[in-house]
Amino acid sequence: MFEKIQAFMDKYFIPASNKIAANKVLKAISGGFAMLLPIIMAGAIGTLLSGLSIAPYQDFITNVGLKPLFSMVTDYTTNMMALYAVFAIGYTMANQLECSKTAIAAGLMSLMAFLLVIPLGTTVGETAVGGVIITQYFGAAGLFTAMILGALVPNIYNFFVKHNVVIKMPEGVPPQIANGFSGIIPGVAVAAFAILVRQLCTLTPFGTLNNLIYSILRAPLASLQSSPFTFILFLVLCNLLWFFGIHGGMVVMPFLSMLYTNANLENMAAYAAGEDLPNMITQSWWFIQAQLGGSGGIIGLAFCMLLLAKSQRYKTLGKLAIAPAVCSISEPIVFGFPLVLNPMMFIPMLLSPLLCFGLSYLFTAIGILPYLNGVSVPTGTPIILAGFLTGGWRTAIWQVILVALQFGIYLPFFKMMDKQALAEEAKETANA
Repeated sequence: MFEKIQAFMDKYFIPASNKIAANKVLKAISGGFAMLLPIIMAGAIGTLLSGLSIAPYQDFITNVGLKPLFSMVTDYTTNMMALYAVFAIGYTMANQLECSKTAIAAGLMSLMAFLLVIPLGTTVGETAVGGVIITQYFGAAGLFTAMILGALVPNIYNFFVKHNVVIKMPEGVPPQIANGFSGIIPGVAVAAFAILVRQLCTLTPFGTLNNLIYSILRAPLASLQSSPFTFILFLVLCNLLWFFGIHGGMVVMPFLSMLYTNANLENMAAYAAGEDLPNMITQSWWFIQAQLGGSGGIIGLAFCMLLLAKSQRYKTLGKLAIAPAVCSISEPIVFGFPLVLNPMMFIPMLLSPLLCFGLSYLFTAIGILPYLNGVSVPTGTPIILAGFLTGGWRTAIWQVILVALQFGIYLPFFKMMDKQALAEEAKETANA
């Protein structure tokens, strides 16, 4: 039976997943968000320092004037994430198109196009104010536009460069100057494209490209993002791919970024403002309450090896793998145990993340657990600390309970593997 499933996966599923993982647009979006980690973390720290719900602390930072400074960090990072994202995605997309020499120029052109589609001027009361730019779409509301333009503009730019529709300078001109002149024609074309799109959008009921994209995509993406079944699908897909030796995160993460980054930013903004958090499921759930310990939800298995292993093989692996597992790094166990192509571990590898997510969703829905504040802790942040930073003390305690749950799920399967390894070691000793 297992051989038939493996043959089916090898023939149909794995080739499709490899194509998804190799998709240039998805890799550009994922890589662009990865570049933004320092900015995301700076905004997250500012949000935590500004919005930490401890009354004496809030009184202190307000009285000494620190609260506006902490909020300023959030305003220029989290609340302007689309500006950073459009450049980063454009830059990464250019590298995907093998235009590394002009990648920075492509990123700048993407930023220029993003700004050009935002109209100048606004209305205050009944008074029209010109010469100001609407910053609403610099943050979460403009993130979809940033993704689209960041992926599209480098292709336009690359078309001109690839077909030599550029201004070429004589030999001997410094590369910086030559590259600057070569980008003039593509830059003008990108600007003309952005202005054309902007004017066409004024003929629609939406008025602007940001309104058009946000209004059209917001409803269906919000439905997908808020549905637990979407998250469950990603969990199953990721761990199923890992079981067959494919890096499931590389396939799933671009979709997670597209669907849930916006939810993270909205929750962070609400948390900083002291408002109710709008989104229940965010990208932070992935490592905080679902894939606790990394792919397969393996912290419980690491503790099984560390505390109960009788075979020398798993005793050693438990000591080596416990620290990475606590920091949500699962590769030592996935490949060292191994979980890859191990039929005996197939069930717990899928079941552990699903039960962790399902119970977390249930207890959050009924109000026992809090909504996560949207802070994206970097990979490597230890559990409990990661839970406290994203959801407070209740989430930190819940992570301990989830580890115990994982321990119980993996225990019977681990005992069978450990017994088998112990018998193999005894046989080798006897032969020696």
